[in-house]
Order: sequence, then C-alpha cells, then structure tokens
Amino acid sequence: MTVSNTAYLHGFYNVSKALGAKVISSDFTMEIEGFEQNYLLCKQAPWAQVSPAGEIEVPGPIGSASWQPQQIRVNHQGQIALEETVAGSIDNMLINIITRGGRFNAKMYEGTPQKFLRAKRYEDCFIQMDDADRDWENRSQILMFTGTMFFHYFGEVIPGNSGDYT
Repeated sequence: MTVSNTAYLHGFYNVSKALGAKVISSDFTMEIEGFEQNYLLCKQAPWAQVSPAGEIEVPGPIGSASWQPQQIRVNHQGQIALEETVAGSIDNMLINIITRGGRFNAKMYEGTPQKFLRAKRYEDCFIQMDDADRDWENRSQILMFTGTMFFHYFGEVIPGNSGDYT
C-alpha cells in the first residue's frame, strides 16, 4: 500500500521548489587561456569537485576497522570533447599548446565567460587526445576530437557576474 497522497506529495514539491532550480549539465563553457576564441567548441569537459582522494582503513582491536579520509584530491582527470572547424581551430590549438610546453590553465564557467553564475579555475592542464575517427559513411556527425584532460583543481570558485545566465 502506497503512502503517497496529494497532500504528502505537495509537501515534497514545495520543499523541492524552495531548494531552487536544478543545474542543467549543458549550461557550461570551458575557456583555455590563450585560446579564448575557441570556448564555444568545447562540447564536453569535467566539472571538478573537492573531496577526499579516497579512504584509509584504520585497523582496530579484535579485527575491527574504521574509515578515515585521505588528503583532499587536487589532481583530477575527465573526458573532454572538442568540435573541429573547417579552419582547423582545434587541431591548430592543440599543436600550439604542445609548442608552448604542452600545458595550459583553463576556466570552467557555469554559463559563458560573458555571463556566468560561477567559474572554477583549473591549473597545469594537459590533454591526452584519442585519434579521431574519419568515416566515409558518416554524413550525420561533425568531426569531434575526444580524449582525457588531466588537471589540478584547488577548490577555487570565482563568483559570477550574473544571477541568471539565460
């Protein structure tokens, strides 16, 4: 037998509404320092969180154990996907990053660089790119460069310049 009735559900609705609108995953842009003009070509990137790097098992008497958190994790990694242009914007950017030492800093915006709620600063980033697939039969998809971005995030959150980025 269900316990849900309209009054019960209305209470959950009101509490949920009071917490505010949910963040939509697509509402982000990533800007690589030195290549700011390419921020609209980043389709996917990691949104880092501050948390312990893992757990430490602490042994106790008579075979018992407890948990303790490890140090805060500052080295992160996540998938990145970049959309290529006919002018070769991403290919040229990746070559330029390599010629500059292979590392860069970036900002992840919740919104756009012009109008955002908050941003996170990533430091000492590099990207390990997968080889892109070119396919004669694929007439329905743009060329996408995908790989893994490795970076450091120290919990820095940049306050936004807008209360609503829409």
